[in-house]
Amino acid sequence: MRHALPEYHIRPGYGWLNDPNGVTRYADRWHVFFQHNAAAPVHGNIQWGHVSSSDLASWTEHPVAFGPTAGGPDAGGCWSGVFAGDLGRPAVVYSGIAGETPHSTVCLRWGSPDLLAWSDPIVVAETPSELGVVVMRDPYVFTFEGRRWALLGAELEGREAAVLRFSCDDILAWRYEGIVAQHSDPVLDAIPEGEIWECPQLIVDGDAAALVVSVQRDRQLEEVMWAVGRLESESGAPHFLASTIGELDHGRSFYAPQIVADDGGALCLGWVRELERHPAPPPVAGCLTLPRRLRIAGQEVVSDVDPGVVEVLTRGGETTALATGRHTVSAGRVVVSGPALLSAEGDPSIQLDLPAGGTVWLDADVAEAFVDGDAPTTRRGLGDWVLDLPDGSAAALTEVRAEQQWQAR
Repeated sequence: MRHALPEYHIRPGYGWLNDPNGVTRYADRWHVFFQHNAAAPVHGNIQWGHVSSSDLASWTEHPVAFGPTAGGPDAGGCWSGVFAGDLGRPAVVYSGIAGETPHSTVCLRWGSPDLLAWSDPIVVAETPSELGVVVMRDPYVFTFEGRRWALLGAELEGREAAVLRFSCDDILAWRYEGIVAQHSDPVLDAIPEGEIWECPQLIVDGDAAALVVSVQRDRQLEEVMWAVGRLESESGAPHFLASTIGELDHGRSFYAPQIVADDGGALCLGWVRELERHPAPPPVAGCLTLPRRLRIAGQEVVSDVDPGVVEVLTRGGETTALATGRHTVSAGRVVVSGPALLSAEGDPSIQLDLPAGGTVWLDADVAEAFVDGDAPTTRRGLGDWVLDLPDGSAAALTEVRAEQQWQAR
């Protein structure tokens, strides 16, 4: 079976990729970092990989931004985090793992103006283990009522998932300020049970807010959930009051998204996980989703591919009409006019039902499907995709074009 690699999704030229990190638009260019092992397509020795783009569609891979510091607070791995803006110079904050202990610290690194060189790590916060916090990780920095705050995913004693809050007006000295949300909340307890909520993210739109968490259950990566509600002041500190919940993506290949706000709204990138049952390991494990735009619509979070990305990727691409029957597709944007079934050529048990009007982006073994009125579905297959169009159904396949520059290794 062929092992074609995704061509228009963000990935390294070689090695391992997981969570997107440090997503930012800086000096008129988008920068995306990600969890990375440049030495092999397996999880280990986690560094921060780095790509950049002027249009969110054509990406250039840069050398590894930084990696574990021998004997330092991140000697066991530079885990997930975000870009910290409004500091007068570039900076990122992330979870540093020193060794075998589950306790992490929050590390800060200062960056050069081109975001290519980074300082040694500075510890700005530690796990408040004496307060019943078993594990915390994945800082997310935001402002509330004129002050700087951070969220961190956590596991509390008793295996309860939660989100912690820290005040960080002084970016070099964070202060633990309690719990902003936890599973025992009467609305949030409808989120499937897990011991930790990873990669907490926020969408804020006027008085409405949405909290996004990635659920880890029995040390397995499971659902990515949103909760719509509002941020309220609790003695000046942000507290999240939930009203409804839902899934951000129906596929189990999707995990650990990062969300940032810009002029176009809430931009989201997620990790597309590699299948563990590949007959032979590919040279690259993992990629990122296409850039999506999220918005709060009433009591739901809805999403679609960024319109500018759609325009760039399909510009000048030839469109082919697909009639009733079976079609093998390796890449492209498919829009179906009637019900259709998509399955992985190398494993027909990997299937996706597409209703009339559905759109699916195919890129080697990656599929991202979007349907009006429902959450997207991200799937990872084996080999190409097979599109079955029953009587009365048809589809339009548009060629996707992108100029990617992955570093050869």
